[in-house]
Amino acid sequence: MSNQTQTPARNAPKTGSGAPPFPGAKPAVLGTLATVVSLVILVALGEATGHLLMIAPLAATAMIICSTPALPPAQPRGVVLGQIGSGVLGLAAVALLGHSLWVAAVAAGLSVGLMLLLRAVHAPAAATAVLAVLQDPQPVRFLVLLAIGSALLVLVGIVASKLGVIAKYPTYWW
Repeated sequence: MSNQTQTPARNAPKTGSGAPPFPGAKPAVLGTLATVVSLVILVALGEATGHLLMIAPLAATAMIICSTPALPPAQPRGVVLGQIGSGVLGLAAVALLGHSLWVAAVAAGLSVGLMLLLRAVHAPAAATAVLAVLQDPQPVRFLVLLAIGSALLVLVGIVASKLGVIAKYPTYWW
């Protein structure tokens, strides 16, 4: 191992922290409200249809879209392909290897490789692979609801952007 010192990034704050700056009160409040609204929409539509749309990985997706809309994981490609691909991978893993924490761990890890291959990296989707393994959902229903939930979150992001609640979204589609 090398004991080399690294030079700080040119644009690093002088405080010594590499953390991004606070976006400001207005963007923080509006991003939070947009996240709450998007999740309430998932719950309301789920309640109205009798289908569970509000799953933990989609809560994380809503946060990414509404608070960091310009980042690659927030873009529609990452959201939709990442979630669906990881859901399929989790279902395939359980079909081949059964339900266990071991299989869930392998499925989540493999979902990272799949997302990289698809150029659709979306961290919450790794949790979707885990969910598919541990919860034993009906495959077609799970994937359809996952696709609907992902698309709804993208749609809420677009509307929030058009209304000026969040920054420009999406920065690219596919």
